[in-house]
Amino acid sequence: MTIFFKLFFTSILLSILLQASSFDVKKMQQDFHDEVVLKPLYIKHNDKALVDKAVKDRAKKFRIYNQYWEKAKKQLWKKRNYLSHSQFMTLVDLSKQVLIVVLWDETAKDFYPIGFDFIASGNIKREVEVTNGDAHYFKTPAGFFGIKSGWRSDGEIYKDNITMPYGKKDRFIFYFGEQKGLRYNSFDENNTKITDPKKYKLITDKLKFAMHAHVSTAPLGSPQSHGCIRMSNELNLYLDNNLVFFKHLYDGKKWIHPYKKPPAKPNNHELAGEYMLILNKVY
Repeated sequence: MTIFFKLFFTSILLSILLQASSFDVKKMQQDFHDEVVLKPLYIKHNDKALVDKAVKDRAKKFRIYNQYWEKAKKQLWKKRNYLSHSQFMTLVDLSKQVLIVVLWDETAKDFYPIGFDFIASGNIKREVEVTNGDAHYFKTPAGFFGIKSGWRSDGEIYKDNITMPYGKKDRFIFYFGEQKGLRYNSFDENNTKITDPKKYKLITDKLKFAMHAHVSTAPLGSPQSHGCIRMSNELNLYLDNNLVFFKHLYDGKKWIHPYKKPPAKPNNHELAGEYMLILNKVY
């Protein structure tokens, strides 16, 4: 661990962890940072100084400081009755374009931040790009969602040899069902494209809502998608292996789905979860 990260990690999370947890939260936070943040940076830069700079730049964009977390916990607390045992869940802040992995400790009756990564949510302004037959661009819906089902990516890659819409092969696509969402109606009653975006009207429509890995030239951290939540391959793998949404697919340590492939390296079976809270803004 670099000196910078030791200082940064300690200063951000020390006071958050004042109340003792039944679990080794610090180790979980370190594991998240190593697997989701540091690992891809070392692959990209292969230079300690450049990695340190990237971590510092990342902290300038977003960090889980104490005041922010206290506000976030007030929103999470409203959903505590859904959590019958200690488990993982996720919090998405659309205003910051981040996903935070959260631990609910039933014994301590408290929420702890395990780590965050940048995501890309829906960008309804991209509706101007839509032609007949294309998928529309929705605003990612805010609310409290439970996992419905899911499947693994086949690793499809576009003709540009860069874009992998659902991430690397076997990355899990977490499906939260058909949800209501806002989008612009960019076609008139004759199904002709409206050329002036100022004439678009906001409508409510149905969105098949999922969260999945995504690889492209568009960076995570800003709205880009058709309404689903895009994430890095590394965050996807963390959610997969730590069973953040797999409570319904495990009986103890036994994977019970006969057709879906289980995680490659399953951990934290006792903390398997199923919920995601999406907020337009933490306030």
